[in-house]
This record gives sequence, structure tokens and C-alpha cells, in this order.
Amino acid sequence: MFGIDPQILVLLWFCLWTIIIFEFINGMNDTANAVAPVIYTNSLSPVRSVFLAAIMNFLGVLTWGIGVAMGIMHLLPLDIIVEKSLSFWVVLILSLLFSAIIWNLSVWYLGIPSSSSHALIGSILGVSIAMQYLDPSVIPSWAKAEEVFKSLLISPLIWFGLAFLCMGLLHKIVTSSDFFKRPGWLFNREPKNWIRYLLIGVSWFVSYAHGSNDGQKWVGLAMLILISLVPASFAINPSINMTEIRTNITHVDSVLNAVDETRFETSEKIVFWETRDHVARLKTLLEQEVLSNTEKVEVRKHILKIQKDYKVMSEQKYAFIPKVQADSFNSAPADLLSLKASIDNISSATDYAPWWILAMISIALGAGTMVGWKRIVTTIWEKIGKEKLNYAQATTGALITAVTIWTATKLWLPVSTTHILSSGIAGTMTFEHGKWWLQWGTIRHILMAWVLTLPVTITLSAGIFLLLWKLFV
Repeated sequence: MFGIDPQILVLLWFCLWTIIIFEFINGMNDTANAVAPVIYTNSLSPVRSVFLAAIMNFLGVLTWGIGVAMGIMHLLPLDIIVEKSLSFWVVLILSLLFSAIIWNLSVWYLGIPSSSSHALIGSILGVSIAMQYLDPSVIPSWAKAEEVFKSLLISPLIWFGLAFLCMGLLHKIVTSSDFFKRPGWLFNREPKNWIRYLLIGVSWFVSYAHGSNDGQKWVGLAMLILISLVPASFAINPSINMTEIRTNITHVDSVLNAVDETRFETSEKIVFWETRDHVARLKTLLEQEVLSNTEKVEVRKHILKIQKDYKVMSEQKYAFIPKVQADSFNSAPADLLSLKASIDNISSATDYAPWWILAMISIALGAGTMVGWKRIVTTIWEKIGKEKLNYAQATTGALITAVTIWTATKLWLPVSTTHILSSGIAGTMTFEHGKWWLQWGTIRHILMAWVLTLPVTITLSAGIFLLLWKLFV
């Protein structure tokens, strides 16, 4: 397979199977949220619910590209570690996977909804901290860590409030009292058809949105495995139009030639000169019709550096404004916008995933949901409030979850399905029965899992990385 050494092939399959195991556990924990509304309201059987959820997850991953996946990948200092040894990459990947698996399996066993997204982000930060301990030039993504911590504090309150307001709106516009009744469990009675189809629809929407966002995160991790272990086959997108890439890199070069570098600060000038160097080297490499395996890795390295350096340079928009227009321009000039477009096009050579990776992730998610859905569904449905949810609450929680995830995916932002749905359900329960109708023991357990996810996974992944480093590197 891929014409590689048998030992590398064994490592490749081991790492990919570890990804599959993680996604299976993620399905038991996270994806179960999507099927909760239809299973617990008797709208669909568990088997049919999970089967349809798996299809919608697959479509979500397949149709929404891999923007979120690439965002997760770039939490790591890819430009620095791209040339590291094979043993380094194996230690890196296994540290990420083992720490996230340990945490996710623990909270699933306790029946506590927890965020797989934050588990992965925490694992990445932990590995980055461990790498910085070994190499001070590696800088962890503290800005992303701060963003996640703020999300942990603020977002549950937002989703709680939205669900509360949505329930009030439904009470005003929906006249049917059946919508506000709890499911009837006697003889496994189904809801009325219009309620049943509504619940199925919002559940499908959650599954589709979940695939478009959460499923992508593990696509990014799978691509890290392929790129690190089989760079000859996956460092560069094999289906990319190299002629178009050459055209775009020529445009990048022409824009940078026109930049007034005297307007940059000293640190920005250094970045600008480095970028010019990477662009020149990339142009030289792309002049060849056929790239060797080593040259493919070189191309990837230069593209990653250009991506990173552009973010620094673009903050100084004034440098991209022609001198004659400097006094009349206050916004980003057209050249800067066209530079971003060209760099985005060049990035298509490195930011991609083959279809079979998408299929692998979706199947693992669906299989995990099939096996482990009941623990998390029971917590969401029975243990957040002292009353079982009614149809309106189930619809509200699912709809807010789907719309939020769908919006975040459009913005290429990773979010937590678990956090959104749990907060929304608590908001609907508070509206229906008041805050004292919440089961505060369950709420405390969920909050504790939310708060501990990052520090625990950071510590776990850093410890595992340093241990494996000492043993094998």
C-alpha cells in the first residue's frame, strides 16, 4: 500500500485504527446528543435514528469542506514540526489520541456529557507545551486557549438564554397543547405526525451540522497521520492543478514586490523578508513538472510558512497602500485582498482530505452512537431536570444546537455539540418549571466536566508526550 516500508505501514494502520477508536468513543459520547430528540420521544427507533444520523454526519463532512479540520491542524506549529523525524510524529499523534481517548471514555462511563472538541484542543495545547519544554522555539497557541476558556464561561449562558427565549416564543405562536406534553411511554406511543416529523427534521439537522463541524476535527487529525507517515503520497494534494498554483504564487510575488516595507516594524520586516524567501523558493520548486518526495515536503513547508507569515503582515495594512494613496485610504487595499485570495488558493495544495478519510470518520461516529447512545441520552433527557422533557423542549434544544453549529461551521469555528445542547435543555427546563426544577447534582457534574476537560487533557497529553519521547525518541 502506497509503496512504503512494511514497518511504516504497520504504524500507519495502528494510528488510523486509534483514530477510529477515538471516533467510536466520540460517537458514544458526543454524537448521541443528535439522536436524543427522536429516540426519547418515540419518533424513531434507536436503530433507524442512528443509521440516519450516520448518513447525515457523512453528508455534513462531505459537503462542508474541511475548513474546521484545517483550523484544528493549525493549532499545532506545523511550520516548525513539518521536518521532524518519523518517531517524533508518531509520539505526537499517539499523545494527542491517548489523552483524548482516556478523558472521553472516562466521562462517557460516568454518563456525563463532555466536549470532545475541547478534549482535542486541550490535548494539542498539552503537546505544544511539552514541545516548548524541549524546544523553546515552539510557541503554544495561547490565543486559542484563551478563546476556548472564554467560550467555556460565556457560551453556556448564551445558549441557556436563547433556549429560554425560544420556549417563550413557542408558547405564544403554537396553539396545540400536544406540543407541550411529555412523550407517552405506555405502549411506546408515538407523537402526532406533525410533531414526529418536526423532531425527525431537527434531529437530522443536528446530525448534519455535527458532521460539518465536529466530524471535521478528526479528519484533520487523520490527515496529520497521513502527512507525517506517508508524505510522498499526502504532503501535497494529488488532484491539485499545479498550473493554477504557479499562477497564484507569481501573483503573491508581484504583490510583495510592491510592498513598502519601510512601513513595517522591525519584527514585521523580518517576517516580510522570510516570506519573500519562501515565495522565491516555492516558485523555483514549482517550475519542475514532477516533484520528488523530498520536494513535496519542501513545497508543503513553504506554503505553511507563507500562510503563517501572511497573518502577521496583514495586520499592517498600511504597508500595502501605494504612497500616493496613503493619505486617502483607511481600509485594506485591493492588493491585500487579492494577496489573501491567492494564498488561499495556494493553500488548497496542502489543506485537503481524501474521500475515504471522510467515510472512515463518519462510519466510526455512527457505530459509536449505535453502541453507546443510551447513557448520554438518558442524562440529557431525564437527569438535567426533575421532569422528562416535552416535545417543545426537545425541538428547541435540537434546533438551537443545529443552528449554532451550522453558523460556526460557516465561520470555520470549532464548537461543542454537548455544551450547546446541555445548556439549551437547562434553559427550556427553567422556563417550563423554574430553576429549582433543575437537578443541580447533574448540573454540577456537567459543569465540573466542562471546567476540567482542558486542564486534564493538557496535563495528560503533555505527560504522555514526554514519557513517549523519553522512551522512543
